[in-house]
Amino acid sequence: TFITKRYSPEKAKSLMKFVAFPSAVVASSLNCYVVRSPEIDTGVPLVDGDGDDVLPNETSNIAAERGVISTTMSRAVLQAPVYFLPPVVMSALPPLRNAIARNPMLSVPITTYLVLVCFGIGLPASVAIFPQMGEIKVDEAEEKYQNLLDKNGKPHSVLYYNKGL
Repeated sequence: TFITKRYSPEKAKSLMKFVAFPSAVVASSLNCYVVRSPEIDTGVPLVDGDGDDVLPNETSNIAAERGVISTTMSRAVLQAPVYFLPPVVMSALPPLRNAIARNPMLSVPITTYLVLVCFGIGLPASVAIFPQMGEIKVDEAEEKYQNLLDKNGKPHSVLYYNKGL
């Protein structure tokens, strides 16, 4: 890599600590966006507060874009607990620190276990940051949604969409 070729081994090792996290954030987010981006072209249905389609067989590209972006951002946030909690836990808990000092071969399985636990905690937390059902103000949606009336004959002010996971 650029860093290992340009810097001394000691300096490169120190700099590489700062490369992994942003790389994982970019890779995870980009992967999510690329996989979900076709939804932006096809759109997602908008529903009212009762979950009924307001325009059956019609979709909103604006709501779809918001859903894809919020999901992509949640994937970026997911990387934080996975990267930062295991080293903190390993250095903060004396029994772990002592066990690894006595037997360095325990470092890999303990780190792997901690990464899995942190992923298990971080995934629900990062998905929960953005609610499953997103909301969009009618005046921010496409024009076809602007003057729709609810069951009581009043204009909708907010519509909802499933953002996906």
